[in-house]
Amino acid sequence: MKNNVAVIGFGNLLLQDDAVGLHVIETLKERYRFEPRIDLLDGGTAGLDLLPLIEHYERVLFVDAVDAGESPGAIAIIEGDGIPSFLTAQVSVHHVGLSDLLFAARMAGSLPAKICLIGIQPESVDIGLDMTNILKESLDLLMTTVVERLQKWGVRPVELCR
Repeated sequence: MKNNVAVIGFGNLLLQDDAVGLHVIETLKERYRFEPRIDLLDGGTAGLDLLPLIEHYERVLFVDAVDAGESPGAIAIIEGDGIPSFLTAQVSVHHVGLSDLLFAARMAGSLPAKICLIGIQPESVDIGLDMTNILKESLDLLMTTVVERLQKWGVRPVELCR
């Protein structure tokens, strides 16, 4: 049986802070198990390719680096219909793909009942394998924000021994 909640992290591991969504997915896998079980998915730089995937979920949480014109490390939480309009005003590697994905899902009648984007302001998306120090330092707060959103959706995190 398919889980009804998915967390999808976006990013490109070759572009410093852009990879933050992927790091969140890996950190969630290392630190927690969830009850009920949820799917933790690496969305990479996919956009419309995710359409057949998200239509099977009731709730989808997206995590990505988002240029909201804020200080590096600032976290934004955007829900539901606010996501496409928020992304339209932003400059982000994935915003077009995510906007297109949500539009296509809505047109197909397969948009999940609840969607949320948790974005973090990157400092740099230059070529590089390491995130900047400010995003590394902000990762725990971002993780807490993601876990709190999941708890609001009735998902209970169980911390694994580290």
